[in-house]
Amino acid sequence: MSDSADILRLRVLLTFLKDDETCTVMGISRTLNETKQTISRIIISLEKEGLIDRSNQRRPVLTDMGQRMALLYGERINISLNHLMYEGVNVESAKRDAYRWALYNTDDTMEVIRSAEEKYRVKYELRKQYRFTGTDLCKKLKDGEYRFPFIIYREHVHNGSNISMANEGFEHPCTLSVKNGVGTVQLKALELTENSAATGKQMRGIIKSLKYFDSGNFIGAEKNGNLLSFPASILSFINIGEGMGQLLHGIACVKMKSNVDVVHMPNSTAIFTILI
Repeated sequence: MSDSADILRLRVLLTFLKDDETCTVMGISRTLNETKQTISRIIISLEKEGLIDRSNQRRPVLTDMGQRMALLYGERINISLNHLMYEGVNVESAKRDAYRWALYNTDDTMEVIRSAEEKYRVKYELRKQYRFTGTDLCKKLKDGEYRFPFIIYREHVHNGSNISMANEGFEHPCTLSVKNGVGTVQLKALELTENSAATGKQMRGIIKSLKYFDSGNFIGAEKNGNLLSFPASILSFINIGEGMGQLLHGIACVKMKSNVDVVHMPNSTAIFTILI
């Protein structure tokens, strides 16, 4: 079956979500500008697959399975359409491509698009707030795990740079896990092998602990194996730019300790920065 035939079949299925007087062969034919013979063949095919009930041939309806299928693809189309339009695709092209994405994208791909669409939605809702907290952000996000880039900065410039060596000690990007409006930032520590600048000997190390600053004190992050977690509520955000150039910039003060001595990784304050 060609792409256009697949898409027409999907459009016919979605038409039955209206459940009104237009859900007849003639009504759908007029709505989709297709012949009655074409629509009739598609409806019969959908009936054979258990998606349409034609007990009343004048007014076919969706079966329970057909209802679930139509709602699933309807959601996939809406998410794809919003994503494409946000990225600057014109409306007509976005509508055409949204059907193709809904039909042919894998579940993994659609999950990535859903996550991106959720980020776009929240950024739009926060567009008029110049400053806000991680609590404000997570209350607006749906439950799920979101991947964001981050950079860890030194508190002070050293040798012309304030990029912390701790950046290499974590997997990128980080994960923001949200459940019931409460968020947790998760960082996975990585083992590194470097030559010591002091001795020239090869050293292996890993960040073994992290503390975050909250309410006047540094508090130990939760540790589960190599995964270090701290509450997203401690993040302070500012809103920069607008439209496609909008950026949510969040920061938190942290301290990290590795399993090598403080000469090679000082236990100093750093600035964790998350970019959304």
